[in-house]
Amino acid sequence: MPKSRKNLPAQRRAARAPAKFADLADTTTPDLASGGNQSLTERAYAEIRHRVITLGFRPGEFLNESTICAEVGIGRMPVHGALHRLQIEGLVQIVPRKGVMIRTDSLNDVIALIETRMMVEPACMALAAQRAGSSDLRTLRTLLSQSRRAIRQSDRASYMSLDAKFHNEIVRATGNSVLVEVMRMLHQRASRIWLLQFWTDADLKLTQIEHEAIFEALESGDADATSAASRAHLTSLRRRIMHGAL
Repeated sequence: MPKSRKNLPAQRRAARAPAKFADLADTTTPDLASGGNQSLTERAYAEIRHRVITLGFRPGEFLNESTICAEVGIGRMPVHGALHRLQIEGLVQIVPRKGVMIRTDSLNDVIALIETRMMVEPACMALAAQRAGSSDLRTLRTLLSQSRRAIRQSDRASYMSLDAKFHNEIVRATGNSVLVEVMRMLHQRASRIWLLQFWTDADLKLTQIEHEAIFEALESGDADATSAASRAHLTSLRRRIMHGAL
C-alpha cells in the first residue's frame, strides 16, 4: 500500500577532455580545491578518476606512474595507492613492466555492467520509495525539470550531468551508505558510456520518459512499481547500447 508523503594542474591532459563534460565530472568527483583534511592518496584518486571518466586519459592508453605524478602534481606513493584502488574499481589495469593501462570497456564489459546494475539498482530504488522524504522529492522534481529544459535546448552535456545526479539522489534517499558507495562505483563506470556512445535527441527524450516513470512510482511510495520502472529503464538502455554496439 503506497504511503502518504505529507509528513514526509595538468593542462595538457585537461585540454583533451571536452570542457562541456565538466559538469558530469562534478557529479562523481570530490571537490579538489577544498584540500583540507583530504589525504594525498584521496586527492590523487579523485584527480586520476576525473581524467579517466571524462576521457582526459583515453581508453586503451598506456601511462607510467611518473607521467601520472607529473600530470596530477602529486607524489609517487599517493598515486601508487590511488592506482591500485582504481584497478579494483575496474577503471585501470596495472601491467607489470609496461605501466598503467586505461581500461577499455568492450561491449561485453558494458553489458556486464548493466546486468550488475539490474541486480542492484531496482532493489535500491524500491528502498528509496519507502524512505525518501519530502526534501528528496523536491530535489528530484527540480532535476527532472532541469532535464526537460536541457532536452529543449539540445544541451547533451547538461543532460548527462543531470542524469547522474538523478540516479545519485535516489540512492542517497535510501540512507544506506553502503548502497551509496556500491552504486557510486557502478555509475562512475556507466558515465563513460555517455561519452563513448552517440546518444541522439530521441535517446534523451526516451531516457527522460523513463526517469519520469521512476519518479512517479517513487513519489507514490510504491516500492514494487519503482523497482519495475527502474528495471524497464535499464532494459531499454541495454537494448539501445546493443543496437548502437558502441
